[in-house]
Amino acid sequence: MNTSLLFLRNPAYRQFTTTLVVAGLCSLPIWQTPAFAQQKATEKQAAPVLPPVFAVPAAEDNDNRFTMPSSVSIISRKTLEAQHLDTLGEIAHRQPNMHLTSYTHANPVITIRGLGIHVDESDSTNIPVLLDGVQVPSNFVGQLFDLDQVQVLRGPQLLEGPNGLGGLVKMYSRDPGLTAAGNVSLEYGSHNRQRATISGDVPLSARTGLRIAIGGEQSEGDTYNRTMERKDTAGWKSTLAKLKLLHKDDAGGQWRLGLYHMNLRGGNDYFAPEHLSRRHESKVTEKGANNTKYTLLSGSYQRLFAGNTRLVVTLGASRSEWNYWLPRSLFNAQAGFDMVTRELSADARLSGNREAVDWMVGLFAQQARRDAPYRFDMAPYFTSNTQARRKGQTLALYGQVGWTFTPGWRLAAGLRIHHDRQRLTWRSDQSGYVDSDGDGIPDMPFGTTENVRDASVTKTALLPSLTLEYRPNESHFGWVKLSRGYEAPGYNLYATKRERAQYAYLPTLANYIELGYRIRGQDAGWELGATAFSTILHDHQVVGSFKGLTVTNNAKRAHSRGIELTGMWRPLPELELNAFAGFVNAKWDEFVLNGVDYAGQGFSTTPRQSYGLGLSWQPHSQWNLGINVVRHGRSTLATNSNFVNKPYTLVDANITYTSGRFTVGVYGQNLGNAHYYTRALSQNELAAGTSRNVGVRLSMNF
Repeated sequence: MNTSLLFLRNPAYRQFTTTLVVAGLCSLPIWQTPAFAQQKATEKQAAPVLPPVFAVPAAEDNDNRFTMPSSVSIISRKTLEAQHLDTLGEIAHRQPNMHLTSYTHANPVITIRGLGIHVDESDSTNIPVLLDGVQVPSNFVGQLFDLDQVQVLRGPQLLEGPNGLGGLVKMYSRDPGLTAAGNVSLEYGSHNRQRATISGDVPLSARTGLRIAIGGEQSEGDTYNRTMERKDTAGWKSTLAKLKLLHKDDAGGQWRLGLYHMNLRGGNDYFAPEHLSRRHESKVTEKGANNTKYTLLSGSYQRLFAGNTRLVVTLGASRSEWNYWLPRSLFNAQAGFDMVTRELSADARLSGNREAVDWMVGLFAQQARRDAPYRFDMAPYFTSNTQARRKGQTLALYGQVGWTFTPGWRLAAGLRIHHDRQRLTWRSDQSGYVDSDGDGIPDMPFGTTENVRDASVTKTALLPSLTLEYRPNESHFGWVKLSRGYEAPGYNLYATKRERAQYAYLPTLANYIELGYRIRGQDAGWELGATAFSTILHDHQVVGSFKGLTVTNNAKRAHSRGIELTGMWRPLPELELNAFAGFVNAKWDEFVLNGVDYAGQGFSTTPRQSYGLGLSWQPHSQWNLGINVVRHGRSTLATNSNFVNKPYTLVDANITYTSGRFTVGVYGQNLGNAHYYTRALSQNELAAGTSRNVGVRLSMNF
C-alpha cells in the first residue's frame, strides 16, 4: 500500500505524468505559442471577474438565461474545478431540492424533488443524463472529466430528446480551440488521492480543431478495514480519455464528433453496521469489486439558415458496464452482478421565428439493450441466479408554437407524442435445501428453473404543455407552466419468480404546474428568484422489497410539491454573495405494499429542506477565494426507509492563486466532517457519505 505523502514520489504516476507532458508538448506546434499567449490574454480580459459560487439559472445556446421559463441551473467549468466537484453526486449535494443515494463513491444516483431514486434498480429512467447530447446511465458516469458546464433542468422535460419526468441533466464537454493550447494538472488530496490530467487543442486548419484530453486517478478511499488492517479496500484507480473534433464549414454550420472513455476499477468495502460506518470502518474479510466503464461516441451538426431557421442534429452510441460484487463475508454469500447497457440514439430539431410567432419541431429515436444478471450464492444451502435481457425502443415527436400576442406577454403551446416498447427475456435458477421436518435444519434439496421469453409492453402517450410568460421590462420575468409528465412502463429485472417477472409495471403519468418569477437590479448587481411547483403522480413507480427481493411496484397516487428560492448580491465588483433555499413535500397518497399502508409516508432520500450560503471574493486579480455552506434536512435512506439520516451541514472552501501560466489551488470539502449516510442494504448495513476531503492542485498552461 502506498503511504507516500507527496504526489510525485509514486513511480507509476511520475512516469505517467512525464509521458503525458512530453506527448502534449510534442503535439503542439511551437511556432503557434505566441498566438496562444495572445489568445489567453484575450480570454482573461473577457472572462467574468468571479466564478459562480452555486449553480445559477442558465439557458442553452446563449439565450438570455434570465428569461428561461423553467427552473434551470448551470455549473460552470470554473466552479467544477475550484470546488472539486468530480461526480454528479457532489454536484447534486450542493443544489436546492437535489440529493443523492449511492452504493459507492463512483456510482451516485441523483434525485430531483424526490424523483429519480430508482434508476439503479428498475427498468425505466426518471432523470436522463446526457453527455454532449448522448444518453449514458447516470450511475455509470463515474468521474467527471474535461467538462465545460453541467446543466440541471427540473420538472418534466417534454421538448428535449429523451423524456424526463423528474428532470434532465446535460453535460457539455469542452470544445476544441482553433489555436494551439494545452494544460497539465497534478493533484494530491486526502486518502492518498492522486490525479494527473493533460489536455490540448490542436488546430488542423483555420476552421478545424481537435481536442485531446487524458487523465488518471487513484485513491485509497476513506474506509479502514479493521479485520484486514488496510486503508485501501474502498479505493479505486481510473483512466479517462477524450477526443473531440470541431469543424466550421463554409455555410456557417458546425460539425462535432466526440469519443469518450472512462474506466474505473475499485474495491467495494462501503457497507458496515452503523457504529462502524459512522467512523468509516468495516470488518469484512474481502474488499469486493466495483468496476465501472463506458465508451461513448457522439456526433452533431447545427446550422442557422436564412429566415432565422435553425437545424440541430445529434447522433450517438454508448456502451456501459458495471461489475458490482459485495465482499463475500458481508452476507456469507457471493452477491453481485455484471451489468452491460448499450444505447443508440438520434435527435433532430428545427426551429425558427417570424414576427410575433416562434416555433420548434423535433424527432427523437432511441434503441437500448440491458443485460442484467444477478447472483446470490450461499451454496450448498441456497443459490439464486437470475438473468434478464431487456430491449427497448423509443420514438417521440415533439414541438412547440409560441405567440407574443402583446408586448411583454408570450403564450406557448407544446405537444410530445411519445411511444415506448419494452421486451424482456428472463431466466431464474433457484436451488438449495429446505427444512422438511420442521427441526430448523435444511435437509431436503430443491431446484427450480423458470423462463419468460419475449414478454412485451407498449405505451403511447400524448403529453401537452402550456406556458404563459410575462416580461414587462429587462428587470422582471415571470411564467406559469402546465404540463403532463410521463415515465415508461417496464419489468422487474431482478425478480426470482415468474409471476413477478412476466407482468410489466404500469407507466407513471403526472400533472405538473410551475410558477416562477425573477427580478434583478441594474447592471446585474443583485437578483432574486422564486419557483413554486406541484406534481401529482398517478401509478408512481416505486422500488420496494418483496420477501427480501427488490422489485418495482406502482403507488396509485403520490405528490411532490415545494418551492425553490435563489438570491445573488454583488456589494462590490470583487465580491459576490449567493444563497438558496429549497423546500419539498414528497409523499405517497395511496400506496399499499405487502399489506402495509404507506399513505402519508415521505419518499426516501428526500430532505424536506435544503439551504445554502456562498461567498466568492477576488481581493486581487491573481487571487480567488470561495466559501460555501449547505444544510440538508432530515431524510430516510433507500432502499431501507426505516433508517433516518439526521440533518447535517457541509462546509466547503477553496482558494486559487494564478501567476502567468501557473495556477495553484487548495480546496476542502465537508470541512466539518459531517456524518451522514447514502444507502442502506438493511438496518445494520449502511454506506457512509464522504468524509472530510482536502487537497491541492497545480496546473500549467502551455
